Amino acid sequence: MSYNAKVFNVMIASPGDVASERSIIRDVVYEWNAVHSKSRNIVLLPIGWESHSSPEMGGSPQDIINSQILDKCDFLVFSGRELERQQMNMLAVR
Repeated sequence: MSYNAKVFNVMIASPGDVASERSIIRDVVYEWNAVHSKSRNIVLLPIGWESHSSPEMGGSPQDIINSQILDKCDFLVFSGRELERQQMNMLAVR
């Protein structure tokens, strides 16, 4: 049965070499929607550069992605191996 919900665009950002991590994040978002979206009237829509951007000339790849999709998103989730290494180093220092 249909229901009214507010949709939030969630940009999943990461380097190209972490496709499996982006897939896991999408699965978590889909699971959250399955469990919570109807009761909270919220839908989280995962957005990614590989599925929501198109080839374009005239700027750097990141600038093009930003103008095509990032500027229209409500939330940003970032994953990357370098970020994970930095977080592990920060934890080790503590």
